[in-house]
Amino acid sequence: MSRLSVLPLILSSLACLPASVLAADGHDHHGNHPAHVHGVGKLDVALEGNTLTLHLDTPLINVVGFEHAATTTRDKDTVEAAAKMLRDVSRIFVTDPAAQCKPAEVQLESAALPPALLGEKAVSNPEAAPNDGHADLDGDFTLVCASPGALNTVDASGLFSAFPGFQRIDVQLATPKKQAAAQLVPGSALIPIN
Repeated sequence: MSRLSVLPLILSSLACLPASVLAADGHDHHGNHPAHVHGVGKLDVALEGNTLTLHLDTPLINVVGFEHAATTTRDKDTVEAAAKMLRDVSRIFVTDPAAQCKPAEVQLESAALPPALLGEKAVSNPEAAPNDGHADLDGDFTLVCASPGALNTVDASGLFSAFPGFQRIDVQLATPKKQAAAQLVPGSALIPIN
């Protein structure tokens, strides 16, 4: 399932949330651009059928420690190591063992980085690198769960331990049973699914 097929579910679910919750999501509602706050990431989580989809939107500095193009060997190695960690979905997002969720697809994208450094084969976004020095990273993680009814929580503490640049992650959750918003911080990174 592509992220585009889950997007209508997320958007329709978010429409049900109170305006006060949505106003705290870090968006500039006048310009419709996400706020770029170092240390803060945004995670959209959706469960549809047996597919769990997570979309991470974060300033690049949170995961690699810088926001410029990776031109040095050290920067390239840092990006490749971060991409490798993010692709280890089972460690970054831990699901209930009874749900039997297995990683199906990971897509990583940043306008400031070449797709090959992120482990991508093709350019998924031909947009030019930003010139304001505020680059982001988008990650789409798809897991297929053999027993989605047994999925009670997703533990995102792996993001905090792998990437200490995160101070907070704002979560928007949409499942057939509920819509919710939450804030994750180091030491408190469980996302209740049911």
